[in-house]
Amino acid sequence: MKQHRKSGCDDLAQLARSILKGKGRLHDGVARAAGGLVGLFGRPKIERVFAQELARRVPLPVDAQLSVAARGLQIAGIYICVVGSRDLADCACLLDVLRAEGKERLEQLMQGAMEDWRCLPRRMRDDAAG
Repeated sequence: MKQHRKSGCDDLAQLARSILKGKGRLHDGVARAAGGLVGLFGRPKIERVFAQELARRVPLPVDAQLSVAARGLQIAGIYICVVGSRDLADCACLLDVLRAEGKERLEQLMQGAMEDWRCLPRRMRDDAAG
């Protein structure tokens, strides 16, 4: 039996997936509530289904924060794999981002992360001095 060797980012990838699944479940709950509310008014099934689909697609206030948190974890996981000289073909975080966002968006995310990470040493000094 072949044992799976975890890469450096497997736990981060799983956490990011859980955040994104939770976001999807939140949208499903809002959709069910909208459909139930329309049903309370005695509306036909087609209207309930339409209300559910509409509610499922409406952005919620926490959507952006959840997505940013998940993508941040994935980008950190990619960094861990790169720094650890791991085979990027086995990097769970990289594969997840590529599947969801595509190569062009991955490059944008990595550039943004690099800009943020460049400021970390200065922030650490500022925090220590304050």
